[in-house]
Amino acid sequence: MSEHKSAGVFYGWFVVAACFAITLTLGETFWSFGVFFKSLENEFGWSRSLVSSGYTAFLVGHAVSLVASGRLVDRYSPRPFIVASALIAGAGISLCRQIESVSQFRLFLFVAGVGAGPTWSVPNSTVMRWFYGRPRAGLALAIVTAGVGVGALVFAPLINYFIERFGWRDAFLYVGILFFIILGISSLVIRGRPPAPASVSGHGPQVLGRQNTQRPKVRKLLVAPAFIGITFIMAVAILVFHALSVHLTPHATDVGLSRATAAAALGLIGGFSIPGRIVSGVISDRIGWQRTLAVGLLGMALSVIWLLVLHDTWMIYCFALTYGVCHGVRIPAQLGILSQFFGAASLGQLIGVSTAVGQLAGAFAPSLAGFLYDTMGSYVVVFFIMIAALLGASLAAVRMKGERELVY
Repeated sequence: MSEHKSAGVFYGWFVVAACFAITLTLGETFWSFGVFFKSLENEFGWSRSLVSSGYTAFLVGHAVSLVASGRLVDRYSPRPFIVASALIAGAGISLCRQIESVSQFRLFLFVAGVGAGPTWSVPNSTVMRWFYGRPRAGLALAIVTAGVGVGALVFAPLINYFIERFGWRDAFLYVGILFFIILGISSLVIRGRPPAPASVSGHGPQVLGRQNTQRPKVRKLLVAPAFIGITFIMAVAILVFHALSVHLTPHATDVGLSRATAAAALGLIGGFSIPGRIVSGVISDRIGWQRTLAVGLLGMALSVIWLLVLHDTWMIYCFALTYGVCHGVRIPAQLGILSQFFGAASLGQLIGVSTAVGQLAGAFAPSLAGFLYDTMGSYVVVFFIMIAALLGASLAAVRMKGERELVY
């Protein structure tokens, strides 16, 4: 029996489970910072732009690490990157328990961001290589990306419970420990690519890239019009996501909702994104990855309009439903387009670079949103900017030209 079989089951599915657990931690980091927001604001008297600057530091560290880990995982086993992530990010998050100044806050979250970088590029590129040319590749990718949504659904209310039960300092410690445990266990299961690529199965969008045996010239791929367009779209979506993940909770409490309700809604966005990610593959079967991506972005834009009139509990849950589903549709579509246009040989680096550009663009979105709030006393302008940006990205997704040839 092959080392890549276990009791007749393709080992790739165990890799999917490990990668799902890894992306689960993104729900713990990206989605849950807003739950800490009011506690930090009240404890230190910081402005909202200052509190947001800690998240900016996290995103800058994350972007740097994304590029490095994405490039290296194309060449080496994913396991060492996951172990390093567990150690570095777990420590950075836990150290936030000790903060007494905004400088410490930024430093510790920067360290956490550097450690958390591999939790996106490594699992997605790894699972796509394992299922390259195999049936149900789209399902495998959808399951892995759904980990983020499940993480948000679980960790946002859990962290709120930690804060209310033990205080925000101990909550940071517990989050760091959980991060370390989840990634440590996942590192025992995850493995590199199979010994030989599978034959192309011809299952439409489920075959995530064209079969190729050569590694394309990455520098030429990075300046291809298709890659630039995809990166722009990612940047817009990530920018909006980061601003919302940080400011949804304070906005909801500003209009009279409880922090527990806001934290639950934040988690539900991730939860509702799960069916969206699964449905994305089904939709793309009929209309293609580009139109699927455009539909997701358009739905996100329309959902943000709802926040302009938010005033009751049922309204924030409606927003969580519509935005969450559309956000979920977007995620596999943007990854599917990358592999469709450029194949799988340099996929880790392409995911790393495109996502890192988006993270850097989005790194300052929470601080900018906080500054606009501090200046104007409301989030109205912030929400209008989000709506316009998402509509532009949706149009760009539709207008991108057809499939490019690989550049060798």
